Amino acid sequence: MSNRTILVGMAATFAGLTALLVVAGVVVNPILLAVAVPIGTAAYLLWYHASGRLQAQIRREADRLGPTERERARQRARAAENRRDAYRTAGAAGSGAGGATAGGRTGRQWTGTAGTGDPRDRAPRANGMSEREAYATLDLDPTADADAVRSAYRDRAKQLHPDAETGDEEAFKRLNRAYDRLSD
Repeated sequence: MSNRTILVGMAATFAGLTALLVVAGVVVNPILLAVAVPIGTAAYLLWYHASGRLQAQIRREADRLGPTERERARQRARAAENRRDAYRTAGAAGSGAGGATAGGRTGRQWTGTAGTGDPRDRAPRANGMSEREAYATLDLDPTADADAVRSAYRDRAKQLHPDAETGDEEAFKRLNRAYDRLSD
């Protein structure tokens, strides 16, 4: 038997019990009416769940509210980690044989003269890509969650990476900008 069949059977049983208690409450003792109310409520909730309407309502509410606070915290942590990786890569690639690069960086250590030397002071500006364009670049629906974004990015990156047979450097850069936009 399926779960839906079981839920419908339980809802019917609770509904029958509610009807019996209402009749007994009218004929025998009014206290039985107070007992019928929670059992009737349970019957309604079981039916609501068995019909699939409860799940649909929960999904609509979740879509309306957007990502949870926990998911937003994960996205912020991933964005911070991506920024750190980008600065490490930029520092290592631009350092040559350990010498200073333009802007006062040496290796992985930031020693610039502007501001405090914190890499966030020199964070790149927004790439100008809208969220809608980013989802379109990744071929995703705007309601996609962070795992779907990451999965789509990885699949497309394998195809578009310049080292791949079918690689396209400009498309790969655009893909990276889209992923950065959605992971912030």
